[in-house]
Amino acid sequence: MRVALGICPVFVLLCATTAQSQLTLATGGKARLPILVQYGATPTERYAAEELASHLQQITGARFELREVHPGEVPQNGIIVGPGHLAEAVFPEVKLSEFEGEQLTVRTKGGYLLLAGGRPRGTLYAVYRFLSAQCGVRWWTPWATHIPKKSTLRLPALAIEEKPAFEYREPFWYPAFDGDWAARNYYNGNSARLTEKHGGKIIYKGFVHTFYPLVPPEQYFEKHPEWYSLIGGKRTYQHAQLCCTNPELREFLVERVRQWLKESPEASIISISQNDWRGACECENCKAIDEREGTHAGSVLDMVNYIAERLEKEFPHVAFDTLAYQYTRKPTKTLKPRHNVIVRLCSIECNFAQPLEHPSNQAFADDIRGWSKMSNRLYVWDYTTNFAHYVQPHPNYFSLGPNVRFFHQHGVRGLFEQGAYQSHGAEFSELRAWVLAQLLWNPYQDDRKLIDEFLKGYYGKAAPYIKKYMELMHNAAKDFYMTCFTGTNAPFLNFEVLSEAEKLWQQAERAVQNNPDLLWRVKQGHLPVRYAFLTNWMRLRRECLLKGKQWPLPLSRKAVADEWLAVATGAGPKGWSPMTHVNEGGLTPQKFVERFAVDEPDPVIPESVRKTGVVPPPADIPGVDPRDCVDAQETVARITNEGNWGFYAGDPLASDGLAVKMPGNHHEWAYHIPVSSLPERAQKGKWKVYVVLRVEKKAGVDPQKDAFWAGVWDTKNWKSAGEIRGKIADTDEKSYRSYLIGTVEMHPNMYIWVAPPAAGIEGGVHVPPEKANVQAVWVDRVYLVPAE
Repeated sequence: MRVALGICPVFVLLCATTAQSQLTLATGGKARLPILVQYGATPTERYAAEELASHLQQITGARFELREVHPGEVPQNGIIVGPGHLAEAVFPEVKLSEFEGEQLTVRTKGGYLLLAGGRPRGTLYAVYRFLSAQCGVRWWTPWATHIPKKSTLRLPALAIEEKPAFEYREPFWYPAFDGDWAARNYYNGNSARLTEKHGGKIIYKGFVHTFYPLVPPEQYFEKHPEWYSLIGGKRTYQHAQLCCTNPELREFLVERVRQWLKESPEASIISISQNDWRGACECENCKAIDEREGTHAGSVLDMVNYIAERLEKEFPHVAFDTLAYQYTRKPTKTLKPRHNVIVRLCSIECNFAQPLEHPSNQAFADDIRGWSKMSNRLYVWDYTTNFAHYVQPHPNYFSLGPNVRFFHQHGVRGLFEQGAYQSHGAEFSELRAWVLAQLLWNPYQDDRKLIDEFLKGYYGKAAPYIKKYMELMHNAAKDFYMTCFTGTNAPFLNFEVLSEAEKLWQQAERAVQNNPDLLWRVKQGHLPVRYAFLTNWMRLRRECLLKGKQWPLPLSRKAVADEWLAVATGAGPKGWSPMTHVNEGGLTPQKFVERFAVDEPDPVIPESVRKTGVVPPPADIPGVDPRDCVDAQETVARITNEGNWGFYAGDPLASDGLAVKMPGNHHEWAYHIPVSSLPERAQKGKWKVYVVLRVEKKAGVDPQKDAFWAGVWDTKNWKSAGEIRGKIADTDEKSYRSYLIGTVEMHPNMYIWVAPPAAGIEGGVHVPPEKANVQAVWVDRVYLVPAE
């Protein structure tokens, strides 16, 4: 019987099993078959035999002989590892010479078991597939492996053939880079520490964003400005790209790419790809191609096709890769990538709380459908973490499987799943790495069952509580557009959700409290919920107090932070190392907890200090009818990183007795009001936007220095709709003043923001208060006056 798994090119042939057809490998802890290594075996095939012997001994307790078989010799039984004369003699029906490089077979016949495949990695994968599927071995992480104990090991009749669904597989998570783990979980991508014994890997020369590494502007711009983007009528290299239609540049790139490939003869893919920003060339020739193709990908692909054609005969084994990323994401209309060109489509703008077939991801789904029609070798760069907060809950758990299947169903041949790649400690990094690795081999497995299997195998009796946590977070975030840069103030990170999450992790810890290994794993998994509490402490405390609920943690944030740091950076098992990166930017755990060194008093509850009665309009905005205006108080305002960048404070000088106070030692847009939270009439039409604030000054500071910044940001068009920088001389400490940000054509995809001045910033970090321009900025309200 031949079973095809969906449309996946993974084929499994299973024969009927009878008592007579069983093959015994070991009985009572004694080996019954030798492991046969054939003459001419590659280093990888010899390593495969060693891995088999080692794991079978761990399973059965038996020592399996590794026997070298010479040409013409045919032992009467044994486990045949790899292709060779013996495999041909015993299994003539299996044409191993025709197998692809990672195709494998697992077969029994009489007293023989065949574990073999194509070169370079097929035989090694055959051993691992056998150990996993037939023996139940699981390599969860580099430090955690499940090996069943069976002193007697018998096999049914087997006739299995498989090959991976994707030719390039890279679950780009830090735990996955370990070479042994990667090989055992079929990771063949560029970044794993795979060596010759593992059968090597796919070498991706340059990897990504190679325009300027190939043509460094500091070396070539002065002499050849025409090689770089024409933007606004001027050649520039600053936040720009290359002029992809320039003939001289194309010839130069042919030579540069040739040079790179000669330097790295092992490379099978080379990246010729745009920089990690926008800035497409607007010259007449580039513009003509882009307009014809309906996308900036047109001029880039035209150039890459040219280079690939010029170098194809010299480097027939190499594919030439480029990106469909941000401004080049839209597929071309008529221009197709050459057969030796890879287009790597990037999903960075997507909603990762939902699968790609969800309506919120319609635009990307349309793009992948379009590219799949144009390209015969489509790759995808997918995003599976939160780069701004590696340790924050990021409930994309149940989108992973549907997305990998969607990619395969639309012709994707290579998949790069970018996760937290700089250190251990990210939320569910181990789970995501393992589940993704299995799906990249065969995407038609049940991803929910894979998740359950990992939870039970890795966390033991804590698994049910952790599964409930995953379902809780998934349900909380499912209506939120969750990007791969979601902030700490995401609406699903509220007190109700996080308090329940904290209780579930506490239950998980109690379930394994007598098992030190499992308890360590659960404590690591608990870190993200504690991270969310630490970053949102004041807001969550306020929500808790308002609702009269029980706080699930110690009342000292410092104590919670100290415990968090001890777990994140403490001792762990061999193969694991302490967390070094809280985010992609390089924030260390130690630096993260510094701001929690002093416990702040509980937040002000607005209802306890807010004045009652009618609030009049600002006195310094004369001639307005308050019935026509919109008074946006703190009820619609949001505070980013509440308790650190800003907090609610009672103030009798404020119009309603309550204000938001921001210390002067940062320049974050901590105070903001989404226009979508205003009355519907204020979400359209022209309005004069005022911010009403006062400034707590410092002695001896130049009065012409900035006291505050405020503005309106348009997220739809990604630009400012108005901005003001107030000077110290124009502010007051003892009374609130109104400052006109500007007259703005409003729409819901905007927000109004206020920040302390940026002059107090040194090296991109927040400075001590004594070095700031002002002590604090107090915001009373935002006041909107109709402009028409």
